[in-house]
Amino acid sequence: MNKDTARKIADALTWSRIWSAVPITLLAWYELKWWVFALYVAAVLTDLLDGMFARRASPPAKDIDFDGLADLLLSVMTLLWLWLLVPGFFPKYWFPYLPVLVVLELYMSLVRIRCPDLAIPHFQFGRFAMALFFILLPVLIVWNDVPWFVHLVFIVGTAGKVQLTWAIVRLVGREPASEPNT
Repeated sequence: MNKDTARKIADALTWSRIWSAVPITLLAWYELKWWVFALYVAAVLTDLLDGMFARRASPPAKDIDFDGLADLLLSVMTLLWLWLLVPGFFPKYWFPYLPVLVVLELYMSLVRIRCPDLAIPHFQFGRFAMALFFILLPVLIVWNDVPWFVHLVFIVGTAGKVQLTWAIVRLVGREPASEPNT
């Protein structure tokens, strides 16, 4: 397979993950858990597959971390779907994880806006944390509330975001200050 074809397949898989948020949200709204389960697993598999194709592909046409933005969307939507499908999820698990994760993600989003050319690193631990997070919704659909697993997912996910944020702080600290145009 040539690199351009692999790039097209990777991008198509990423777009399918983005667009899957609409039907999954509708299904979660109507509490059709098993349909959510099936489409959610399919969406997560597109994340796995697009990574496989992207590693074999030509570089993206733009320097935007398209896959990272799709992952962020799916993560936020997963929290919405948890809220819709698992009664009492947020009152039980929101603190301290969600405030910390929101602050870290806001910082990283601001850095992406301020430094669009900054290469965002991808750590194996972060990939593991993301994969574990994507397992959370299916586990809760199948087995309902599993407190030790929810805490494990949020602890590992928070640690992964802290690792990434720390790396970005260090990268931003090394960037030379741009001089004002005169």
